[in-house]
Amino acid sequence: MILRRTPLFLGLLLLVAGCGFFSRPKNQFYSLDTIPGDAPAAGVAGVPIGIDAIELPPGLDRRGVLVREADHKVDVRGTDQWTAPLEEMVLHTLAFDLANRLPEGSVILPGATKPTGAAGSVSVVFEELAPGPDPVFVLDARWTVTDAGTKVTHHERIPIEMTSMDSASVVAAMSRALATLADRMAAGLR
Repeated sequence: MILRRTPLFLGLLLLVAGCGFFSRPKNQFYSLDTIPGDAPAAGVAGVPIGIDAIELPPGLDRRGVLVREADHKVDVRGTDQWTAPLEEMVLHTLAFDLANRLPEGSVILPGATKPTGAAGSVSVVFEELAPGPDPVFVLDARWTVTDAGTKVTHHERIPIEMTSMDSASVVAAMSRALATLADRMAAGLR
């Protein structure tokens, strides 16, 4: 009787042990950080501005952290995920980075009501916002300021060297690239 139950017991034991082998790795969640500016805020002429729109490159706004590979391939890291939609995080981070570099009240933050009267606006179109295949994060964007009916467009290409291609390094480099873009936007708005 014991011999008949032994194979059944061993089979169940192997099945339970095997379930750990097939278990899915834990998800890691990442968010972007605002980075304070190096220089103190200086005066800005004109009305307050707000970042009204951003546009990410096609295919970039997804849950998983994305890294470019050779031969036009991408690695979407399904277990390394953003805490919110990437477009919202980029808008929020860039707006607060810009607000940290300009005088109080110069930037209309996301979700805030625009003041009465015409407020200037900024739109940002990203051509590139990802690392790879080399350990360099590249932000390439055109930002347009519209104020009192005039439009001025600027182009920025910001490479950030990375020590590794792990997701934590990717997120840190993206945060630094957005802060550098905010530095350049603040200089262009002064």
